[in-house]
Amino acid sequence: MIEKLYIENIGGIRGAELTFSRGLNVITGESGAGKSSVVRSLELLTGTRGGVKFIRAGEDSGRVEAKFMGHTVMREVLSTGRSRARVDGVNTGLNDCARIVNGLVRIQSQFAQIELLEPERQLAMLDSCLPERVRSETFGAFREVFGQARQSTRELRAVKKRRSEVERKYSNAREIFALMKTARPEPGLELRLENQLADITHRIATRERARTSLDALTGGLSEHGLIDNAASLLENLYDFMSDTDSANVRAALDTLSDTVKTLAHGLGSNDKDSSLLDETENRLGALRRLKRLCNIPDENELLNFCAEIYTNLDWLEKSYSELEELSARSLDEKKRANALAMEIRHARQEAATTLTQRVNALLSELAMGGITFGITLTGLQKLGESGADGAEFTLTDGTRSGRVEKIASGGELSRLLLALQLSLPEEWLPPTIVFDEVEAGLGGKAAVLSGLQLQKLSRKCQVILVTHEASIAALGDSHILIQRTDGETLTRSITGTDRVKEIARMLSGSPDMTEAQEHARILLEGTEKLPPEAGASRG
Repeated sequence: MIEKLYIENIGGIRGAELTFSRGLNVITGESGAGKSSVVRSLELLTGTRGGVKFIRAGEDSGRVEAKFMGHTVMREVLSTGRSRARVDGVNTGLNDCARIVNGLVRIQSQFAQIELLEPERQLAMLDSCLPERVRSETFGAFREVFGQARQSTRELRAVKKRRSEVERKYSNAREIFALMKTARPEPGLELRLENQLADITHRIATRERARTSLDALTGGLSEHGLIDNAASLLENLYDFMSDTDSANVRAALDTLSDTVKTLAHGLGSNDKDSSLLDETENRLGALRRLKRLCNIPDENELLNFCAEIYTNLDWLEKSYSELEELSARSLDEKKRANALAMEIRHARQEAATTLTQRVNALLSELAMGGITFGITLTGLQKLGESGADGAEFTLTDGTRSGRVEKIASGGELSRLLLALQLSLPEEWLPPTIVFDEVEAGLGGKAAVLSGLQLQKLSRKCQVILVTHEASIAALGDSHILIQRTDGETLTRSITGTDRVKEIARMLSGSPDMTEAQEHARILLEGTEKLPPEAGASRG
């Protein structure tokens, strides 16, 4: 609970020290006196952003410090927009500070009940009413299995996604593999193949020219060549030669013929080079098509890409078993999670029946007997961390039925909120609840009954209430008056005559009216005769 609150330059308050007690603490004062500045100060401690708008006009900074049982928390906001927070004298991040304070204080204004009745909060309220075994064991088992199922689903989705990407990226793998088999890529291959192709082409062309020349000399297989023609021509000249010259000429022709025959035999054929030429051309063509198909001109990158293909397609083949295993595991975990979610749903249905009975009994005491509160469980399309259900709070007023925020007025929402807080387990309640004019829209009997329930709530936790309702203010265990004098907002705790006068002012507008003071005394004396509630405020 909050023991003391120090405020400096927040809203209309230059400086104030407020002391709170256990039970119901009421804060009253004229409209515009600065009561809401107290609530704004507490909101700063709970992490409200944009705190610079709360700084007192003309000041460079504002500061709030609260002493809780067990913690002292301070937040300072500067006109520059920066802020500082300390917990127990140690500088603390705003989020960490807010987390600590929000575990100690819950602030509810005229509009806060709408936030409290958001679907997630409604389900959390209902779950607080579940049996301890369900909240600990069943929920614990569900969250464990649900977490496993979610992880398996993520892994399964990742495997499927990668398989799809690999299949799409390497959809032409069959053609790539065929080209790789022919090209057998390696570093510098294209240049070597080009040089090899040039060498083979040159050898074949040179051999072809030599073969043509030899055929001209020998005549080939069917014709007389130059050597034969030369021998025939020389036959006509031998008669004019000496025996020695003719013998030399014949010997020279024989030597030339033998030499040509030897050259023809040694020249060989182009078959081997032609085969090598075909192989080189095929390999070079395959390499170039492979580069175009993969859109990779650099051979080193091409080699890496080919290795990547082998790796990925190898994984693709092996992933079939992983895919089957993950699918089976995910299905099993989802079945187990669904079974536990159905067990939680059954427990929620029973808890909803009990909670609606409690709330409706309290609504009758709050002059809302004509309105029936209900809880509708809605099945979710898929499991979530809270199970398979959503919760929706409803109201029926005899002619209409629907969600509470669609049916209830502001005053009815306030009373419903009180009924819920009184019906829920005490561990749902924080040590301190702050109400900012939560009785707005109430009056007469409804206001009195709501005040009694606020007093009842204050026996479970500390309640700080900003109010304009005299009948509720009279129920307070302590009373703080906010006044504005000469432009300054002053705060002080009041008792005795001072409190009688303030209640009288709230009743009639004048603190000195005799009848109003008498009425105020009756209200205060009536509250003193109320029987104490069982239990004590939470610290």
